Amino acid sequence: MSEGSWTSGSSTGPAAGSSAVPPPPPQPPRRRSRVLTVVGAILLVLSVGANLVLLLLVMVLMSLVTGGPTVDGLREQVVERGPAGTKIAVVRVEGLIEESLVERARRGLDRARRDDDVVAVILRINSPGGYLTASDTLYHHVRVFAEETGKPVVAAMDAVAASGGYYAACAAETLVAQRTTVTGSIGIVAQYFFLNELMENKLGIRSVTLKRGRQKDWPNMFGAQMTPEQRDYIMEALLDPGYEQFVSVVAEARDMDRPDVLRLATGRIFLGPEARERGLVDEVGYFARAVDIAKTKAGVEEARVVEYVRPSLLSLMGLTAKAESLLDLRPETLPGLSSPRVMYLWTGR
Repeated sequence: MSEGSWTSGSSTGPAAGSSAVPPPPPQPPRRRSRVLTVVGAILLVLSVGANLVLLLLVMVLMSLVTGGPTVDGLREQVVERGPAGTKIAVVRVEGLIEESLVERARRGLDRARRDDDVVAVILRINSPGGYLTASDTLYHHVRVFAEETGKPVVAAMDAVAASGGYYAACAAETLVAQRTTVTGSIGIVAQYFFLNELMENKLGIRSVTLKRGRQKDWPNMFGAQMTPEQRDYIMEALLDPGYEQFVSVVAEARDMDRPDVLRLATGRIFLGPEARERGLVDEVGYFARAVDIAKTKAGVEEARVVEYVRPSLLSLMGLTAKAESLLDLRPETLPGLSSPRVMYLWTGR
């Protein structure tokens, strides 16, 4: 066979022994793929919609069972069943006493003030205290409520009702502490930060302060450490008056002689039984005892116990969310760190 005829014959197929490339697998029709995608999307939307409807139904049912409609951002949640026409309202003071907590308590007191069915209020406290002004403002709101409405207020102390928590409790007519309640801590504390060494020695940043008035920037968090003169100034201007105010509140509320209060006002804490012996609380008991006292004070035998709560998914599920910190480093709050944080606060936990 000639060379030309061999070449011509080899063009009709691959040479013997050569590797053949397999044909690509068959592809599913594009139309079928699009149909499956659409069906999946429809099922997903239906599933989400069904879950939302179910969630709304659960929320409505829980609202019907545990409480009434929302008024002024608060919902009335039933704690203990009883006649709807006779109610004892629970106002919680839980966590660090600061502006938002005081505002929630004030709104609860206002709700109890407007409701003619409310015959008494229980101030349920679980707080180590908080800011000086916030603690005093809360005390003021409770006192004004009691004086203007004539409705008795009973303080029910939970795990902690110390410092500013005890300060607020003194606004109540009767104080009930549990056997293990931490209370007392009558005193005042100032917290302060000095950043000069960090900024200048570590970061190479130097702060410049211009002022008129020798004490205008005392103390200065961007300056040197506090001098003895500055320390005495803060004590005299802030801590001494705040301490005297605390002592006066306790002496008046507990009908005690001022020297007797001063002997207790060392910042020391007391558990419930010792607090009772020292005259700082009236009784040792649990929340149920506070309810019984509130009924007696109001002159009723039965009452529905309700609590004012903010409606939310977490509260409807019986959960709470709390995010509090003594050191809030958001940019808008940083200027506040340049002032001493004067507080009625027990720092033991």
